[in-house]
Amino acid sequence: MVRSPSNKRPPRKSATVRLVWRGITCRVRHTPQYFGDSDHVEIEVVSPKGAPLPITTTGFRSHFLAADELGAAGGPVAYVTNWLDRAAMSKDWSKTEFAWRQGDLFGRK
Repeated sequence: MVRSPSNKRPPRKSATVRLVWRGITCRVRHTPQYFGDSDHVEIEVVSPKGAPLPITTTGFRSHFLAADELGAAGGPVAYVTNWLDRAAMSKDWSKTEFAWRQGDLFGRK
């Protein structure tokens, strides 16, 4: 009896690290070669809950990019930090961050 080769791919190996950016703790998960030469990076706010980031309104972001781009940036943590820093230069983010840090005295969300 001849068996056909399995079409199952080997499990992807992800690495997860903690990143603290401006007092916001995030989980950064990197999965190399998620699709061919494309790597996958996930950013998720861990604490404080509900803290905004300039790259997402939900506290979670999934992003695909070329592996060589990620390597040139210095790896996933350096890439995400640089991405956050660049996005934080916008006036919209300044307003959002100020409002979040100020809090709401009347309990509105």
